[in-house]
Amino acid sequence: MVRIRVVEGSCWPCKKRRTKCDLTKPVCLRCAKSGANCDYNAQLIRWSTRPPVRAAPGLHQGLPGLGNNGLEWSEKRALDYFHCRVWPLLQTSEEICPPPLPVALEHRVVLLAACVLSESHRILQNGTDRGSTFNVRRLECLAAIKSEIDHCCSEGRGLSGSLLVLLFAVLLLHLHDGFLEPNGADASTASHRQGVTAILAQLGGFVSVLRSGPEPMQMLLAEFASADLTTAMLQGTAPSYAPDIWQAVDEGAVWWGRDPLGRGSLATVLREMSAMAFYHESIARGVVELSMDEVRNFEVAFAWENMPRSPQTLVDGEASPRDKAHDAPDAVHAIALIRSFQCAALIFLYRAVCGLPTHHHLVQTSVQSCLACISEISKPSKALHCILFPLFVAGAHALSSQQRAEVVELLEVIRDKMRFASIKAMTDCVNAVWAQQPTEMTWTAMFSHLGGQVLIL
Repeated sequence: MVRIRVVEGSCWPCKKRRTKCDLTKPVCLRCAKSGANCDYNAQLIRWSTRPPVRAAPGLHQGLPGLGNNGLEWSEKRALDYFHCRVWPLLQTSEEICPPPLPVALEHRVVLLAACVLSESHRILQNGTDRGSTFNVRRLECLAAIKSEIDHCCSEGRGLSGSLLVLLFAVLLLHLHDGFLEPNGADASTASHRQGVTAILAQLGGFVSVLRSGPEPMQMLLAEFASADLTTAMLQGTAPSYAPDIWQAVDEGAVWWGRDPLGRGSLATVLREMSAMAFYHESIARGVVELSMDEVRNFEVAFAWENMPRSPQTLVDGEASPRDKAHDAPDAVHAIALIRSFQCAALIFLYRAVCGLPTHHHLVQTSVQSCLACISEISKPSKALHCILFPLFVAGAHALSSQQRAEVVELLEVIRDKMRFASIKAMTDCVNAVWAQQPTEMTWTAMFSHLGGQVLIL
């Protein structure tokens, strides 16, 4: 159920209690005293906790296999929420790849992981506290994973099939902890990341699983590798996988929207970003020395002019049908996404690799270009779901009050749409950086404010 605020006024809790709100933001005095979740958002989304009397039989008709399979109502409800609400948030493409529902219906360990992800997001969506039911579900999921590991280690079972099922579950929990509960007491993003890495090694390596796995697995692995890369860059370390994996990633289902005109791919940019992260790590370890030739090579790889910026026009000034497609939202957003990552990569090059200060004109030019690219993406677009890494990097280096206001506003828009706890962690980090002297901070010091559990794409 969605309620839309027609006229700005009291927060939703005061409106529900029919009491006068003092309109104090971000938390009114009444909510502060009562401990309620003060919410001034334009939309309030509530998900029913019980099936509607008349519509119950057809609620899950759109989800194959959810009809008569022995699932509890709460599990059906959670799987429905996962399919309709959570899974689309993990991708920018309008034509998303199918969720792993068949695997969840056949293997309880994957079902439980999907339920944990769904119920955690619903709690963030509704602004309620995590109750004992959620904690029980999470513990049950962790116990099921341990049991599945024991089965994989025992004799007489198909190791590859069992490990693939286990991989689905651990990947979902990894995303849960990194996106929805990065600062929770039970967050274990790092251990889940190690688990994914170990399973992939047992199955023959990242590329082998990627090329043989179903579409949902390909998309989750693309998300995992991307988050691994961005985390490594923010921490100034090397990624877990070599740059050449990105060619294989680009051949399967991915989380980003592809350019309908085929002018470029984000995977190409991510490959160069990975190579640069390895190069930076080699410099930090003293294996190689900083080379201006290498710096120029990376500048060329991330150069703005390497991507077309406007449609080719005919002599009479009219664009051809193919050229007119440049103005289609999907085409504009796809290129804006690629360019924003290019600009973020240049900021990393100048700040982390070359050690230039925040106020250097090369850094600030890249910041301005990055924010300009992001501004080309319209607010309702799903491309905003996964543009957080460029926004975070550019935002932390923003020096003008206008740029900072734009960053905060956009973070609020994205958080209102996605309700990920990781976005709040990003906002807290950039505010902490701005409160100090960002012109004096090194790259690693700047992003040390971010919790080690947070995942950012």
